[in-house]
Amino acid sequence: MRSDRDKWNCRYQQSDLVMPTPPPALIDNLHQLQPGNVLDVASGEGAVALYVAANPSFKVTALDISDVGLKNLKKIANDLQLDLKTLCLDLDNSTRMAQLSDYDCITLFRYKPTVKQVKQLISALAVNGRFILSTFNLQQHRVNGFSERFCLEDEEFLNVDTRVELLSLSRSSQSPYTDTYIFQRVSADQ
Repeated sequence: MRSDRDKWNCRYQQSDLVMPTPPPALIDNLHQLQPGNVLDVASGEGAVALYVAANPSFKVTALDISDVGLKNLKKIANDLQLDLKTLCLDLDNSTRMAQLSDYDCITLFRYKPTVKQVKQLISALAVNGRFILSTFNLQQHRVNGFSERFCLEDEEFLNVDTRVELLSLSRSSQSPYTDTYIFQRVSADQ
């Protein structure tokens, strides 16, 4: 069986180098991001990272399991004269995840994390930092046949961690069907 890294590397080796379209939920919620250091998680070829990096208020680090996807992202960023960093990291690597810290904002779009991964990302968030998590919900499965195992259950992350306050939870009414959580970190690690 192929590893996740191999699967995504294969996919990105076959893709054209074009500016990816940012998700509608990012465009709608960009004002929720606070200026400073942004970690874009599961960045792929950078639909979110590139869009955010175009704003000089943000210093963006794009994190993904695929070194090929990140190389493609970096090429597009260089072509657009955008300054951003890349970090190749498997979200299941708890030791390396624990080394992430003090991000003013974290974004995670179109990837369903585990509860453990969400908690690790909250640990990487500075107090008062914002975390936007937006990914497919079950309506995406019902209407478009997207794999149910990659879809959020209703209110799946509503009470995920006491260190964050939920600022908003919204659900898209058209395809792509997503749930978007916006959290703010209110306390330090215990």
